[in-house]
Amino acid sequence: MNKVHRHLPIYRLISAVILVGLLLVGLPVVAQAAPAQTSAAAPQAHYTYYTVQPGDTLSKIALRYGTTVSALMSANGLTNANHIWVGQKLKIPSGSGYCVRYHTVAYGETLSGIAVWYGVSAYSLAQANHITNYNHIYSGQSLCIPGGGGPGPQPSGGFWYKVTYGDTLSGIALRYGTTTWAIMSANNLTSANRILVGQKLWIPGGYAPPPPPSGPKPTPVPPPPPSASTGGPWTALYYNNKDLSGSPVETRVDGKIHFDWGVGSPSAAVNSDGFSVLWTAINSFEAGTYRFTTTADDGIRLYVDGALVVDDWNIHPATEKSGEIALAAGNHTVQVRYFEDTGMASVYVRWVRK
Repeated sequence: MNKVHRHLPIYRLISAVILVGLLLVGLPVVAQAAPAQTSAAAPQAHYTYYTVQPGDTLSKIALRYGTTVSALMSANGLTNANHIWVGQKLKIPSGSGYCVRYHTVAYGETLSGIAVWYGVSAYSLAQANHITNYNHIYSGQSLCIPGGGGPGPQPSGGFWYKVTYGDTLSGIALRYGTTTWAIMSANNLTSANRILVGQKLWIPGGYAPPPPPSGPKPTPVPPPPPSASTGGPWTALYYNNKDLSGSPVETRVDGKIHFDWGVGSPSAAVNSDGFSVLWTAINSFEAGTYRFTTTADDGIRLYVDGALVVDDWNIHPATEKSGEIALAAGNHTVQVRYFEDTGMASVYVRWVRK
């Protein structure tokens, strides 16, 4: 019996050791807490990505996507708008696709011309209106003008200016103490030669015209010269070659010669490059000397009663040319010949009596 009693503590000790071991094995399982629930990540800005191609500039990319140079610079951490390189991947910020206004298409207007007027790209304008054919818009159509450009709020340090007859971008910049490049960047312009009469431009960092002085009214000044006439209606013959040869592919009546086709074409029947147009109109004139002015990309010639008044028959960007002729009172035939080579295409004709 004494022998048995001496062994009983050993068995109890073994049982206690086993129980403690089991508890120790279970401890890690009990001690490990479930992973803390992380809070939802903050929403990230959404971007489209674009790879820079040869010939790209930041202003061209901004115009293409309906945004601004400053927005692109901010999204990509850029400090120099002129320092981008081929192959660089740029983030294009979203948020410019909503309609900020609507435009009703008038006779003779083009998609690219409307885009230039509102400072958006033809691409973003087409996307906002589900247009697949840039040449297929019609008089009376209502177009959504997407945000990101055009007449709208601008940062402080500038003012709006409305382009008048005879203005140039360099002349406006010089007049208001800024630079041509600054105006182009602020308005998403891709060409310093492509501004339109009536177009609104934001003049950044310049000084606005001073307010009229108080006190006695100044001596009245002579009235401004009469506004330019665009003539018409014009009988228009369109050819799919540059020399007005063969049979026209389209004949129509144009209310005025004021077109900016961009890289598109006048219609589905006419090529986007290598085409020509012959316009003819009989207009009534008062007696006097008239200045005829054309702006064209590319070649143009203007005749009055068969006399050559403007001759600029060569390849060039949008260029203004003028010529004068004395006319007797009565009807006179005005004829305009135009050709487009490649790239951008635009033509504008007007005249005024001196």
